[in-house]
Amino acid sequence: MSWELDDEERRLALSLSAQERYSYLVQLVVDEEEIWGLRNEEGWVLGSDPKQGDILPVWPHSAFAAACARGTWDDARPAEVPLEELLDELLPLLAEQNITVAAFPLPEGDSLLVSPGKLDRDLRAEIELGQGDAGPQTEDLEDMP
Repeated sequence: MSWELDDEERRLALSLSAQERYSYLVQLVVDEEEIWGLRNEEGWVLGSDPKQGDILPVWPHSAFAAACARGTWDDARPAEVPLEELLDELLPLLAEQNITVAAFPLPEGDSLLVSPGKLDRDLRAEIELGQGDAGPQTEDLEDMP
C-alpha cells in the first residue's frame, strides 16, 4: 500500500533529473518496502529499445506508475511488488532474461536505464545504510558489558 503522495512531493519528484529520480526511487523502495510496475491482462508491461531490448519500467509510488499508463499501456494498472520479492525473485529473473530496468520513467519517457544487477546492488546498499542507523547509539555502548 502506497503512502499518501501530496501534490508538492509529486511536483518536486517530477522535476528531478533522471539520475536524481533513480536515487529517490532506491531510497523510497527501501523505506516503503515496495516498488510499482504496470500490469495488464497479459502480464507486466514492457518497453523496448533497439539497443537495450526489453525494458521493465518501475516507480516508487502507484500514482507515478498510473500517470504512465497511457498510449499502448492505457489498459495497464499499477501493481505492487514487495521489496523482498523484488530482490529474491524479480531482479534475478530480469537479469536471466536480459531485461533492463527503466527507473522512474516520466510520462514523456525520460528515465535512467539500469541493469537488474545495479538496481539490486544499490537497493542492498541502501538497506545496509538503514540498518546502520538502527544500531546502538554511542551512549548505549557505554552500558554494554
